[in-house]
Amino acid sequence: MTELPFELETDLERTIAGDPAWIEGIQYGRPRPGHPEGQVMFHIADVLKNIDRHHGDSPLRERLRLIALVHDSFKYQVDPSRPKVGENHHGHLARRFAERFVDDPAVLTVIELHDEAYNSWRQGSHGDWPKAEQRAGKLLERLGDVRQLYLGFHRCDNETGDKSREPYEWFEQLCGSPRPEEGPSS
Repeated sequence: MTELPFELETDLERTIAGDPAWIEGIQYGRPRPGHPEGQVMFHIADVLKNIDRHHGDSPLRERLRLIALVHDSFKYQVDPSRPKVGENHHGHLARRFAERFVDDPAVLTVIELHDEAYNSWRQGSHGDWPKAEQRAGKLLERLGDVRQLYLGFHRCDNETGDKSREPYEWFEQLCGSPRPEEGPSS
């Protein structure tokens, strides 16, 4: 078993962490912009620290931890010769994996779409803010009442490595809602 840079807290977390595909996935990665920590397991550790900092007593905490454990763990299965969208996006691959263990539709949705707010912002930062806002609007529509869980995770994921706060703040402003720790649980 790979030594993890974080503690597992529940039987479900230990079951997920015992899966060979997950173990392979968390060892994947090298330092790069946005992820100077390199391997996925170190990014997960950073996200989990943020969850404790922002959601330590929150009813969202356990669900956010599940999302953190799986969200980037299947980047290694993305086919680099194909566009990184749909079934070849790491969020989709992570959701398919998580469906074996988790039956919470909100958790599965956030795992699958966890990068979509950033991808929307990135489209705007490359000069097309109207399309970026349209894309983010479609994401918000799809999220529905899962919005607070998504924002909670997006914040914890965004406050790692050398990432800018700008994508999170832009998306939070579009949401026009209270900060995740202030809103109702989803």
